[in-house]
Amino acid sequence: MIHYIKSFLFIILLSSTAYADSNKDFWQCKTRDNTNLVWTAKSNFQKTATNLAYSACKKESNAPASCRTSTESCEYFAQGISTRPLWRCTALDLTAAAWKSAYYNHRLDAAFGAKQYCQNNSKVPTTCYVNMVTCYNQNEDI
Repeated sequence: MIHYIKSFLFIILLSSTAYADSNKDFWQCKTRDNTNLVWTAKSNFQKTATNLAYSACKKESNAPASCRTSTESCEYFAQGISTRPLWRCTALDLTAAAWKSAYYNHRLDAAFGAKQYCQNNSKVPTTCYVNMVTCYNQNEDI
């Protein structure tokens, strides 16, 4: 009988630690108002996190009518790591200089960013081009 009780307690202990680890998976959403203040909320569900952030903005903002949120302002964290795409592209010019863009959520934005960066900094800006093969999503490596 004591063996069964020990086994039962061990199973409860294991299940409670497994539940604690699952808290690393969550949605984080942000809401902004016209004064550029940001309210952030976390939840297991995207809609709940969005509503919590929006509700906090409405309650705490000096301009509650200006509170805005969208699904683009949410990101999912799996095991505590963001799953949002982080695209980066490389533009080249005639001198074969590489110009890397900043990180963007969309591949085309990263391509345009790399080309613009090249045109602003290259000695031969009219020769800047981006081959989409040079674009990569950093979060795919994780």
